[in-house]
Amino acid sequence: MTNTNKLNKVLWTNITQLKLSNKEGSPVRFLLDKSPFDENDDDDNDNKNSLKNTEYVIIGRILPNSNIFKESSFQIEMKLTSNYPFEPPEVRFLTPIYHPNIDKNGKFCHPLLTKTTRWKHGATLIDVVKAVVEHIDNPDIDYAVNT
Repeated sequence: MTNTNKLNKVLWTNITQLKLSNKEGSPVRFLLDKSPFDENDDDDNDNKNSLKNTEYVIIGRILPNSNIFKESSFQIEMKLTSNYPFEPPEVRFLTPIYHPNIDKNGKFCHPLLTKTTRWKHGATLIDVVKAVVEHIDNPDIDYAVNT
């Protein structure tokens, strides 16, 4: 099995888990808006080539649980390289939000998403979404980029 096929299988599994997290009562809620598998082109060759990119983008909305944000949803973008799951995705907020762990360009700062510290290749996109929601609900001052 080639690396591209392995990546596609891992990515497909992760995206399926994200879709299932949309159910009421899930520990974390994520509404998937766009994934690399959403290409609706009639030309199958273009679709196959799109999954051989060096970068994959997943867009969806998180639904935080804290009182201040519980009536809101925030659209985020997760960028994955062809080295995923061995490298963490980059998470960026597309919906403007003022938060200590999010910089002015929307980039989310968290130790799980750095290559050298806590990222484990077994971490899933659900783990990433859980970390994002947890830190939106409970800001981490140690990793503050906005003060």
